[in-house]
Amino acid sequence: MKILHIVGGSSLNGAYKGANILHQALLELKVNSKILNDNPTKNNKEDKNIIYINKNIYNNLINKIYIFIEKTLKTLYLPSPRSTFTIGLFGFDVTKVKEYKDADIIHIHWLNQGFIKLKSISKIDKPVVWTMRDMWPFTGGSHYSVDFQKYEASSVSKKMKNYKKKIYSKNIQFVAISDWLKMKAEKSSVLEGYNIKRIYNNIDLRDFNIITKEKARSILKISTKKKVILFGAQNPQSKRKGWDIFVETLKKLDKSKYFLLIFGSFWSSKILDDIGIEYKALGFVNDKKILNATYSGSDLFVFSSIQEAFGKTWAEAMACETPIVCFNNTSIAEIIDHKINGYIVDKINSDELKKGIDWMSEEIEKENYSNIKAKDKVIDFDAKNIAKKYIKLYEELLDRKY
Repeated sequence: MKILHIVGGSSLNGAYKGANILHQALLELKVNSKILNDNPTKNNKEDKNIIYINKNIYNNLINKIYIFIEKTLKTLYLPSPRSTFTIGLFGFDVTKVKEYKDADIIHIHWLNQGFIKLKSISKIDKPVVWTMRDMWPFTGGSHYSVDFQKYEASSVSKKMKNYKKKIYSKNIQFVAISDWLKMKAEKSSVLEGYNIKRIYNNIDLRDFNIITKEKARSILKISTKKKVILFGAQNPQSKRKGWDIFVETLKKLDKSKYFLLIFGSFWSSKILDDIGIEYKALGFVNDKKILNATYSGSDLFVFSSIQEAFGKTWAEAMACETPIVCFNNTSIAEIIDHKINGYIVDKINSDELKKGIDWMSEEIEKENYSNIKAKDKVIDFDAKNIAKKYIKLYEELLDRKY
């Protein structure tokens, strides 16, 4: 059984990380697995199981032209920020790649930014698994609809949705990485009639070990007796991450009780300075030891996202026995046990979020959360467990007649 994963973008991106963790687990389970990518990195370019579609000078130039065209069109027609919007009309034909011809299953994770053109998907004559890592497969171009609500209600978006509906064929098995995303997909006009499966996102639990807060904070060079609130994501200040709500919440918290630890692409230090909360911004954390210390050294992780397909950071935090505060009716709330290993905030506003943070902090002070068994909740997300579910799905698809 030969699997070809289609995933574009940097190896630091969430989609690539998720696909690569699955790929590595499949290799450990003796499955012939390869990745097709368009962004060679120093760490990966020597890996024979990772193939780069733009490895020669000509394809590299074409790839850059595709990316330039897409960025130009987005600049002309979309408001900023545009990082969570991609078009999908420009890119390479996946069926022309040698590895495509060798594969039994094509597993799509991420197509965009001049990587694979959407139209070529209709030419695939093999079983396809499409792991939806956000809402893009069924929107007019938004990866999350809340970021582009006006556009998604437009006639252009409707045309793009109809185009996708024509491109997609019945040999595609769509997979959502949470029940929340599955529900959104099933309600969409694009995926009407498709039997969408849910297989949760994966993490490699070997990367996360429970260490004492003292040791973790020593690694991070943090010295405080306050409760440490963790907040972060690749882009923590985006609207869908609930940044505005979180900022309002910080204003209402007792600054003498809390220390804020933040990671990701963070640039609004002045906002936190004006609020007056003690904090440390770590930036992007790629070092596994530092990431493990970040989760372990925190008392609670505030996950204020409004729209999130899965968000591995909260699962990684739970793997380090750190409780979560999140909003209800989100993918995170599917997993959290309210007032057992986290707190689910029922209403999306800063007053209710503050209440959740304060409640969790008080329970930690009472030592009710000294052994919350949060890691038990994420065992099912371990890479090998998820890989076995995909292997079963691959086998089912190979047995189907199209």
